[in-house]
Amino acid sequence: MKKIAPFFLLIFLTGLFLPSVILAGTYQADGQTVCYEGLVPCGKKVAVGGSWQDGKCVGGTPTLIHCQFCHFFVMIDGIFKFVLVYLVPPIAVLMMVIGGMMFYFAGGSPNMMSQGKSLIKSVVIGIFLAYGAYMIIGFALTALGAADANSIKDIFQDGVFTINCQVEL
Repeated sequence: MKKIAPFFLLIFLTGLFLPSVILAGTYQADGQTVCYEGLVPCGKKVAVGGSWQDGKCVGGTPTLIHCQFCHFFVMIDGIFKFVLVYLVPPIAVLMMVIGGMMFYFAGGSPNMMSQGKSLIKSVVIGIFLAYGAYMIIGFALTALGAADANSIKDIFQDGVFTINCQVEL
């Protein structure tokens, strides 16, 4: 178990130092879609009227957008979506496979069998906590009027919630 920790630390540090590779998205500003690349959605040229396709911002007019208070929420929302969509599922599957292998190859070792069961149970509890907390916060923001809940047909494209704040171009 301790041999896996450096692997996850490497993934985490790579994500910190290469944010332009790991994060990008879109948000609404003055009724137009703004497409940005990287971690920070402002203070640089973005594609106003562009869309996110095949890992790149396509179309739109390159425009310099200065940072506003709303961009902080857009950035936090993008980080949460990235973590919950691109990081948690593969790590959870990896940990479930490791737990299953520990359980399967335990042979007659009750210690290894209990570690495998414990790992699988911890992963399931962690998934419920992570996604449950996201849903609770999202519903609270929706009740306050700071976010909108998306319809089921838009969940896979836009996520469960969309931050609703005014960004001016």
